[in-house]
Amino acid sequence: MTTKKNTSLNFDATSDQAVMRTTEHDTDVLAQQAHEIKTSEYYLRALLDTFPFIVWMKDKQNRFLKVNAKFAEIAGAKNVQALEGKTDFDYFPQEMAQGYVNDDVEVLANGKAKTVAEQIKKKNGEIYWAETYKSPVSINGEVIGTVGFARDVSDHKKLLSEIARKELEYTSLVESLPLSIIRYDLSCKRKFANATKRDFLSDDIHSLLGKTPLELWNSNIRNMTAEQFQGKLVEVMQSGEPQTFEIHCESKAVFYINMVTLVPEFDESNQIIGALALASDVTEMSQYRQNLEHLAYHDPLTSLPNRTLLNQRMQHAIEHAAKHENHFGLLFIDLDYFKSINDTLGHAVGDDLLIEAAKRISECVRGGDLVARIGGDEFAILVLDINHDYDLAGLAAKISAKLAEPFNIESISFFVTISTGIACYPADSDNIEDLMKYADTAMYQAKKQGRNNFQFYTPELTQNVIEHLAIATALRYAIKKNELSLHYQPKVCIESAKILGAEALLRWDGKVLGTVQPDKFIPIAEESGLIIEIGDWVLQQACEAAVQINQGREESLTIAVNISSKQFAGNSFLKNLQRCMRETGCDSRWINLEITESLLLQDSEDVLQALNAINEMGIKIAIDDFGTGYSALAYLNKFPISQVKIDRSFVNDICSIKSAALLVKAIIAMAQSLNKELVAEGIETKEQAALIKKYGCDQAQGYLYSQPVPLPEFMQLVSTGAIKNR
Repeated sequence: MTTKKNTSLNFDATSDQAVMRTTEHDTDVLAQQAHEIKTSEYYLRALLDTFPFIVWMKDKQNRFLKVNAKFAEIAGAKNVQALEGKTDFDYFPQEMAQGYVNDDVEVLANGKAKTVAEQIKKKNGEIYWAETYKSPVSINGEVIGTVGFARDVSDHKKLLSEIARKELEYTSLVESLPLSIIRYDLSCKRKFANATKRDFLSDDIHSLLGKTPLELWNSNIRNMTAEQFQGKLVEVMQSGEPQTFEIHCESKAVFYINMVTLVPEFDESNQIIGALALASDVTEMSQYRQNLEHLAYHDPLTSLPNRTLLNQRMQHAIEHAAKHENHFGLLFIDLDYFKSINDTLGHAVGDDLLIEAAKRISECVRGGDLVARIGGDEFAILVLDINHDYDLAGLAAKISAKLAEPFNIESISFFVTISTGIACYPADSDNIEDLMKYADTAMYQAKKQGRNNFQFYTPELTQNVIEHLAIATALRYAIKKNELSLHYQPKVCIESAKILGAEALLRWDGKVLGTVQPDKFIPIAEESGLIIEIGDWVLQQACEAAVQINQGREESLTIAVNISSKQFAGNSFLKNLQRCMRETGCDSRWINLEITESLLLQDSEDVLQALNAINEMGIKIAIDDFGTGYSALAYLNKFPISQVKIDRSFVNDICSIKSAALLVKAIIAMAQSLNKELVAEGIETKEQAALIKKYGCDQAQGYLYSQPVPLPEFMQLVSTGAIKNR
C-alpha cells in the first residue's frame, strides 16, 4: 500500500513537472511567434514608410485601414494611426475626395486594377498631378477592400530611379507597378523582369531571364534592332549616363509606343553592376502630343498648314533662296463675296465651301509648294524656286479657273471668284513680314479693281495703304476737332437760273492732313463704318442750315442731304431723322434725302418700309447719280422716289458724244413717264444747259451756276434770288 502510494505521488510530481515544462515551452514559442509578428509588422511598417509613393489600404466602405507615413504627410495627419477609420473626405477637398471614392467603387465593382491621372492636394495647399494605381485586395479569396499607391509624375525620372534602386526591397510592390522594369547585368543578360514587362518585350518572363537582347528580341519592335538596343545598354553601363528613347511596337495591327529609360545600377561602393530598363506605355500621350502639334501648325477645318507653319516655311525658303540665289513667290487669295454666301446659305455651307476650295487650290500647286489657310476665307501659297514672275501669274490664273468651276454643296450650285495678291522674293522684299504685308496689299488692290483678278505688288500700293491709314486715323477725330464742314451747291431752274435749293456737300479741312478731297475720305468713312456717325452730324447740320435759310421766306428752298446705304441700313436712322427735325424745327418741305441705287438693289421690306415712313413725313427722296448703277423702271415705280438726278458722267459728253446724249434723253423720258422730277448734275457750260433743257430737264446744278460754297456765301446768293450772268 505504502509503495503504491509513493509511486502515485512520484507519478503526479513527474506529470506536473512535465506540464510545467510543456507550458513553459509553449509560452516561449508564442513569445517567439509574437516577436516574429511584431518584427514582421515593424519591417512592413518600415517598408511602407520608407516607400516614396503614397500607399494606402481601404475597406469596402472606403475607410482607411493602413497608410504609410508619406500618405499621412500629404494628408496633414499627425501620424498614420490618425488616418485609420477615416475617409478621403476627412482630409481632401470635397470634389477630389469624391473622385477618389468613385475610383474605389469602380475597382471593387469590376474587380480590376485601375490606373488614373488625378490631382492631389498637399497639406501646404500645393496641388500636383499624380499617377494613381488602385487594385482590389483579397484575403483568403475574399475581397476586403482596395489597395493603392500614387506617384508624382511631375518628377517622373526621379521616381523611376528611386523605384529601380529600391527594387529588391520593394519587389512585391514593384510587381504591381504599371511600368515595365527589366534588370541587366554587365554582360547584358536579363536578371529580372516584372509582371508588366510584356508591354514591350515578351509575354514569357522565363524566356527573358538569362538572355541578352541579341539572344531574344521582340520581332514586333519596328524602330530599333536588338543590336541597337544592346549597344545603348553598353553605352549606359560604360558612361554611367542614362538614356531615354521610344520603342515602337506593332502587333496584330495594334500600334503602341513605350518610353524607355536606361539607367545605370550601382552597388554600395558606387560601382556599376548593371543597368535597369524602365518602360511605360505612352501611346495615348504620344498621340495626344501629335494631335497638339498638328493643331498648332494646321487649320482644324481644312487641315491645311496655318499661318504659324507658313511663317516657318517662309523662313526656310528665305534661307535656302539666299544661299542658292533662288526666287520664290507668295500668293494671297481671298474668296469674293464669301461673307454673303456664309450669311445667306449658312455657316455649314460656308465651311464646306472652304474645304472644297482648299482642295482645289491644293490640286493646282506642285508637291514642294505650300498651301495655307491664314484666316476666314483667305489662303496663302508659298511657291518655291520660280524662274519668272509670270510663273506666278500663270498659277493665279490656273487657280481662278479651277475655282470658277461650279460648287455643288447640299444640292446648291453656285460659282465663286477670287481676288489674288502676289509678292516676290527678293524683288519686293527679303523679309517675311513685308512679303506677307505686300501680298495682302496686292490682294486688296485686286478687290478694288473689281475682284476676280490678280495683282502684283508695287511700292505705290504701300504708299496708298499708308495714306489710307492716315486718313482713317485722322477721320476718327475730325468731328471732335471741328474739322468737318458743309458747303452748299445751288440747285437752279435752268430757264430762269432761279435758286430752288442746294445740295449739302461734306468738306474736310484737317489740322494734320490739310484739305482732304471727298472722293478720298468718304469711301474710307464707308469702309470703316465712320460714315454713320458722320452722316448723323451732316443731317443735324443740314437741318439747322435749312431752318436758317428758310427763316422768313414765303417760298421755301430745299437742302438735299446724301444718305449712305450703311447709314440708312442702321436701325437708328429713322429715329435720328425724326429727332433732328424735331430739335431743329426743320420743316419736312425744306429737306430732301438723296440715296444711291445700291440701296434700292437690296430690295428688302425693311428698306421699303423706311422709305415709305420718310415719304409720309413729307420728305422727298431722290436717286443720286442715276444711270451709274443698275437703273430700272421697277425701282422708280416700286419705291417712293420723287426725284431723279442724272449723273455728271453722262452730262459731260452730251454735246460731243451721240450715245451719251441718247442715254440722257432716255433717262429723262423714263423719269417723265413716271412723273418724277429731274435734276442734271455737273452742268459746266451753257451748251450743256441748253441741251439738257431741250431734252426736257428743267433743273440743274454745276459749276456753270456755282461751285459748293460755305453757308454764309450761299445765303448771299439766295438773297439775290437767282444766279446772275448765267
